Amino acid sequence: MTYQDLTVEIDGAIATICVNRPEKLNALRDQTADELIDALHSLEQSAGVKVVILTGNGRAFGTGYDLSTVDLDTGCDLYTVLEDHFNPLILALRRSRLLIISRVNGPCAGVSVGIALACDIVIASQDAYFLEPFSQIALVPDGGNTFFFPAAAGRTRAMAAMLLGEKISAQDALTWGLVWQVHPADMLDAKVQEAATRIARLAPNAIKRTKQLVNTACETGLAAQLDLERDYQGELGGSPEMVAAISRFVKGGKSQ
Repeated sequence: MTYQDLTVEIDGAIATICVNRPEKLNALRDQTADELIDALHSLEQSAGVKVVILTGNGRAFGTGYDLSTVDLDTGCDLYTVLEDHFNPLILALRRSRLLIISRVNGPCAGVSVGIALACDIVIASQDAYFLEPFSQIALVPDGGNTFFFPAAAGRTRAMAAMLLGEKISAQDALTWGLVWQVHPADMLDAKVQEAATRIARLAPNAIKRTKQLVNTACETGLAAQLDLERDYQGELGGSPEMVAAISRFVKGGKSQ
C-alpha cells in the first residue's frame, strides 16, 4: 500500500513509522489511522522486524484529530470516526507482536496522546508536552486516553489534565509515569535508537510474550472503555457547543 500520510522505513529488525503531515503538526485524519493500522499489519508479516519506532515528522509528534476535516454544516459522526478508525488503531498497537516505542519529539495532544500511551515504551524530548484539549471543544477524551492516562498518572492528575486542559511538560510527564525517559532534543534519536537496538537483540518470542503478559495484567477493560469513549463522543459530536468551539478553533488557526 502506498501511504499519503506516513513514511515507513525498515533497518534490519527495527522499523520506523513516521506520521508525515508536518504542515498540520501531524494532526490525524481518518485516513492516517487506517494507514497506521495497515503499516503495522504489514510489518508484522516481516519476520525479521521486532521493534517499531512511531513518531512524527517535523516539530510535533501529533496534535490530535485534524479538526479542519470536520464539516460543521453536515455534522460530525464521531461515533463512526472512533469505531471504524481510531479504536481499531489503539487495539492494533496493543495487540501487535511488535514492541512499539513512541518517540515523542514535540507537542502531543488529543488522540495523539492516546496513541503515544498505547505504545509499549514512551521516550520524549525535553521540548515535548502533552495536552488533553477535549473539554475545551465540548468533547470527552478518546483514543484510550481515559484508560491509559489515569492508569499511569492516577485519577486526580488525569481528571485535572482532562478538564483544565493545561500543557503537561515532558518532565512532569516523566514524574507522573506517562513516559519512560526524557532527553534533550539533540539526543532523542540516539536514545530511542539505543533502546530499540537493545530490544531488537532479544528473542522475538520473549518480546511477544512479555508484551502479552504485561498488557493482560494492565488492560482488562480496555475494549469496553474504548466503546464507552465512542458512545459518549458520538453523543457529544455535533452539539451546538462543539460546533461553535471547533469553528473558533479552525478560524483562529491555533494548534492544540
